[in-house]
Amino acid sequence: MSAAVGGATASPAYLRSSLPDMSKPVKIYPLEHLQTTNKQLPEDVDRQHLERHLGRDEFDKCFGMTPIEFYKLPEWKRINLKRKHKLF
Repeated sequence: MSAAVGGATASPAYLRSSLPDMSKPVKIYPLEHLQTTNKQLPEDVDRQHLERHLGRDEFDKCFGMTPIEFYKLPEWKRINLKRKHKLF
């Protein structure tokens, strides 16, 4: 369950640790720059959430769903999808 804090709904701790901070804008990179086979990832990427740095079209093409649908998945499914596309 989530608790209301100052009128806002807070997520459980386990969700907060697995979800990226979506309130901050991020720089967009092509998939090949974010894949972990690339030894030199851009310095300003969130290494825990490389998928956040994909453009919307590339995200949809890569994962076959929107970011909202992706983040609704259980964490283990998101991890498996990220591994499949070398974004882990």
